[in-house]
Amino acid sequence: MSVLRMALVMAGVAAVAGCSAAANPPDTTLPLDAYSLGAEDRAQVLRARFMLAEECMRRAGLDFRFPAVEPVTNLHNIDYIGWFDPGQAQKSGYVGERRNVSEDTGIPIYSVGDDEFRVLMGNVRRYHGRTVPPGGCMAEADAVLNRGARGVAPADIRKRFDDDEVPRFADSASDAASRDPRIAAAERAWSECMESRGFHYSDTGQAGGDPRWATTAKDDQIVKPRGTQAEIDTAVADAQCRAETGYSDVRRTVYVEAQQRVIDRDRARLGVIRSLNEARLANSAKVLGSQRR
Repeated sequence: MSVLRMALVMAGVAAVAGCSAAANPPDTTLPLDAYSLGAEDRAQVLRARFMLAEECMRRAGLDFRFPAVEPVTNLHNIDYIGWFDPGQAQKSGYVGERRNVSEDTGIPIYSVGDDEFRVLMGNVRRYHGRTVPPGGCMAEADAVLNRGARGVAPADIRKRFDDDEVPRFADSASDAASRDPRIAAAERAWSECMESRGFHYSDTGQAGGDPRWATTAKDDQIVKPRGTQAEIDTAVADAQCRAETGYSDVRRTVYVEAQQRVIDRDRARLGVIRSLNEARLANSAKVLGSQRR
């Protein structure tokens, strides 16, 4: 065993149990989580936002209904940390490892017609003789929810909330983390472990993306067998090697540092986001409470 591999094993000693490792994920919290609402609170705000936007749309003469909102646990940190559930690996290989992008924000996917979109986003000032609020019905809803946010400029109170802002900060940290030599070292240690089991991949992405079971843009019309014994055997070895080499522990250390640097760099803006989140949560409770009365 190489010195590097041994060092990584010692770093992940708590996880050295192969597939006997706990099926529950390790600590997946990262510093930027402090600037996002949790699953339940996020769903509450979104329900109020949709309700207010629907009321605005009705005033414009459009009976538009958003989809129901359920709390969606934000799992994207597992992608950053690179943890792979050994139970899932044993049961179905890599099936289900990739999630719908809506799980990153908790916003369900919905479609709108052209007229609905124009009124919702404020691309028109009037619709069939009725006034459309500046910025559209979504901006009007967000202005209600943003009301009273401490230390926030009026321009931020009135504008439509940017749901992708914190994910963009996280992406910026991810770009920096991906260049950290510790990540490359963790991939090499994992690859050595896989090699010792007879699997030849240079990194974890190659294993999950093996063309025998993974769909790519070039062959997305081809239905491939999933959950085959070859896929499960590979996935089980993958999960074991991640645990044995402390792969996720290394990645989490790197991502924590990268996100903290982003926070230090953009602390003022992130403080605004946190204040808006607090206001939106409080105001959404009032909006939904008034609906129940």
